Amino acid sequence: MVTFSVNGKEYKIVFGYGLLTQSDVLDKVQEITGGKERDIKKLISILPELLLAGLQKKHKEEFGYETDSERAVAFQKVCDLLDDYEDEGTEENPKSGFDLYQLLDKELEKNGFLSGLLNSVAEAQAVEKNATKLPQDHKKKN
Repeated sequence: MVTFSVNGKEYKIVFGYGLLTQSDVLDKVQEITGGKERDIKKLISILPELLLAGLQKKHKEEFGYETDSERAVAFQKVCDLLDDYEDEGTEENPKSGFDLYQLLDKELEKNGFLSGLLNSVAEAQAVEKNATKLPQDHKKKN
């Protein structure tokens, strides 16, 4: 959190998950900084999306939804939950969204079907990357 004062009033600045995933502020930052290789908003959005999906099985009464408007409310609750999670962190015991993402990612990899799917995609990419490339010298113009 950053604070600054203007005219005797202190303002606290916190970039929460809800704002970052539902506004175009990251797209604008990306444009200004010239970063075109990644979609920052998608990167930030993946954590609350994963968490919301994972909460459906055991916490449906709190995070369940059936309509788009209910989903938006549940998504915002998850964003607030993530903000609170990070706020609880201390220097001695930091709590970051990235660490939580890594935990969720590992849990996803344990899922039998998904694990198999991810492994087959990784194997296909490895085969494609290591495929023998035929020389193309004969296509060069002299």
